[in-house]
Amino acid sequence: MLNSRLKLIVNIVTFVAFAFVIYTSWPQLTDGFREMSGAKASIILLMIPMQILNFYSVAELYRSYFKQTGETLSRKSMYRVALELNFINQVFPSGGVVGFSYLSLRLKQYGIASSRSTLAQVMRFALTFVSFLIILFIGMFFLSFGSGRGHSGVALFVGLSITFLTLFGVLVGTYVISDKKRIKTFTAFIPRILNGILRPFKKGKNTIDLSRLERLFEGLNKDYSIIAKDWRKLKVPFFWSLIMNVSEVGTVYLAYVALGHPVNPGAVILAYAVASFAGLVSILPGGIGIYEALMTATLTGAGVPKALALSATLIYRILTGVIFLPIGFIYYQIALRKGQAEVPNRDANRIDFIA
Repeated sequence: MLNSRLKLIVNIVTFVAFAFVIYTSWPQLTDGFREMSGAKASIILLMIPMQILNFYSVAELYRSYFKQTGETLSRKSMYRVALELNFINQVFPSGGVVGFSYLSLRLKQYGIASSRSTLAQVMRFALTFVSFLIILFIGMFFLSFGSGRGHSGVALFVGLSITFLTLFGVLVGTYVISDKKRIKTFTAFIPRILNGILRPFKKGKNTIDLSRLERLFEGLNKDYSIIAKDWRKLKVPFFWSLIMNVSEVGTVYLAYVALGHPVNPGAVILAYAVASFAGLVSILPGGIGIYEALMTATLTGAGVPKALALSATLIYRILTGVIFLPIGFIYYQIALRKGQAEVPNRDANRIDFIA
């Protein structure tokens, strides 16, 4: 989306800011590493099956959705794709945009249209956000009984803000793709404004391909019409999106149990929400630095000691990265060799809509 020079500037600024945070928080960092040294290995190992369940739920979410639209995919193939998507979205910083293109390319071998793959991604995000609202409300309930009214008040405000933004995004997206006239209005207005704003950074080129975007939205509308006739078809995908969120938050919480400090579950839920939202706009791979900083700051704001919050976050990030990213990389390489995937190009984080 941004030219290489601007990317370099933003990356340098981000790294400098991250280095400043490390410098000013060095005492808490050393305390955090001491906390990590005392973590129980047996509890940390429990995080692995929790993450396996997480990827399984991602695969089942896609499978159950495609089944409702008349497409049948095997569990094994979709589990592999789920791991590949995790690797792609972590390594190529694009807020998940690369994942949209990759899934479309990956599922072409099964005869699934790009617009249908894209809608599956849109539905995944929508269902993930909506199901997470349930968990977030539970988290805010726990926070309301937390110690320290000041901490709880700030955390509840952040939680309510995320809830509002999530609902707003889902409702606006549904409103647009549910009607062809609104699709034409949207593609004639918002993308052109974005192209005008971003064109200086793209050396005169459009960031969004308007013709492809309109064709894509028409495909989304077609598949949306199928689902809208019977919303009960989304019950199973919604269930798996809920399991996906629960297993991810559960993995984070186990890091605290491993350190011998079970904390308020509401604080963990809120911190995960804030860090995940930030990861959608991060330009660094996997939101590195930003994710850890925001999660630690949110937990600290909810009353969790800074050293404990940092050490638990690092355990979670290191474990999920060291174990599951290499597996995703291997499956990705296999798909490349079989001609089932492509390497994202230099402009992979462009908003590239394929109809």
